[in-house]
Amino acid sequence: MLAMMAGIGSCMVEEPGREPLKDLSEQMDVLAILQETVGQDILKGDWDGALQMARGMDSVFGICNASFDRHQRLKEPFRDFYEKKMEKAMGQLIRSLKRRDSLGSVNRYEYLVKRCNSCHNENEVAERAHL
Repeated sequence: MLAMMAGIGSCMVEEPGREPLKDLSEQMDVLAILQETVGQDILKGDWDGALQMARGMDSVFGICNASFDRHQRLKEPFRDFYEKKMEKAMGQLIRSLKRRDSLGSVNRYEYLVKRCNSCHNENEVAERAHL
């Protein structure tokens, strides 16, 4: 019972001004898994799976936008990087997946990965998103 209450408590909405429960690097780990799965699903022609994972990525980006106005690894708030580099690319990927456009999906996926890595470059992050 105690473990269940602790689990529920960890899912509670955070109070304003408190540090997020998950650090940015943990969110980036989730994004890496989702991003890799999108690529694999596109290659397999699993449009529903790729779309679901892409929407998951967009959701994590939303969490990062709301949670990381400041962070020791970011030179600007996450939202600024997202709006400049990711938002349009993410929307284009989702639209191409909805249309089940193979060429467009591969192209938009590769572009999104490049945009991820350009953000990593700007913030001197050694990890890379992979195609």
